[in-house]
Amino acid sequence: MRTEQKYQDRQRKIRKRGKKVVGLGICVFLVLLLASQFHYEKRIQKFVLRHEEELTELAELYLESDETQKQKLLEKERRDVHGAVLTGLFPETVAAFYMGGFGLAPSAVYYGFYYSPEDIPVGTGEGQLVKAEEDSACWSWQGYGDNGGEIRRIKPNWYYYKCWF
Repeated sequence: MRTEQKYQDRQRKIRKRGKKVVGLGICVFLVLLLASQFHYEKRIQKFVLRHEEELTELAELYLESDETQKQKLLEKERRDVHGAVLTGLFPETVAAFYMGGFGLAPSAVYYGFYYSPEDIPVGTGEGQLVKAEEDSACWSWQGYGDNGGEIRRIKPNWYYYKCWF
């Protein structure tokens, strides 16, 4: 009888310890997931500076193309350019690239960069672009509902974007 009781006590302790380990693992995972969201901007800046020549060539080719050629480029480059995916997210005056995102609607965030040949910051067209008072290289917009975004200048003609919906 005592050995049966000891066995059950040991099993309870093991289950309790297992729950603690799983709980701790979930907490660590969530902290790492949250921390990864703070590095997109720096990662994208470095990426653009490292691959600027190739990206500029592709962006200019995209912007000079007619609609049919743009669709072909979007389909071809959908595979990606060193991890960046050419996308038609922004207005026709820029060539936008998607780099990643997080979440599910209605609380999703996505990141990327775009090339603006006239070096003009643009939004997705959903809301008025407003320059940040505290930062001369940053703009934001508020769209419909809780949609919005931020734009930050990386260097002349290149902008980082973060959009949420």
